[in-house]
Amino acid sequence: MKHLDLSYEKLNDLLDECFWAERRYFNAAEDIQITEYKRFLSHESVNRNRFCHKIVERMSQEGIEPSRLDIVKGNSNRDWIEVKAALENSKPKYLIGECMVQDEIVLNLLKDIIDDGWLPVNILEVLVPMEFQMKQSHIDLLKLKKKMKKKKQKAKEKKLKNKKSGVIDFKRMNASK
Repeated sequence: MKHLDLSYEKLNDLLDECFWAERRYFNAAEDIQITEYKRFLSHESVNRNRFCHKIVERMSQEGIEPSRLDIVKGNSNRDWIEVKAALENSKPKYLIGECMVQDEIVLNLLKDIIDDGWLPVNILEVLVPMEFQMKQSHIDLLKLKKKMKKKKQKAKEKKLKNKKSGVIDFKRMNASK
């Protein structure tokens, strides 16, 4: 097997893993109840989808047929193991962690393919920005986590302050009815 054929095989593996990353982000966005995380995860799912389609488009331009494009998203297509795991571990930290693990797989494949340099330039032109954008999304996630931590801390402080001053939170009382 020629080196270029091996490179295309790696590219197919990358495409497969990238579609799985998209699915993880999509499903996590459905499972998480915190709006800020839901938006972030949905946005990243769309980004992963765009990456995949750009790769498929460039492969087609080179006359290469992607080997697998059948990743299905959504609750109706989740197997019982995934549903059970989502129910048992519905915390944002766990769900986001699963997305990050899948992203690391994608990033490792990206690095290998880019460092190898055997693929045509028009394909590498898609992969290099993809790697940068995925790394940037991890930085953005860290910023979001810090923001959410501060927000949670402020809510705790406000609740404590209201408790001390004897202020009744009517919004909470009405919400519980």
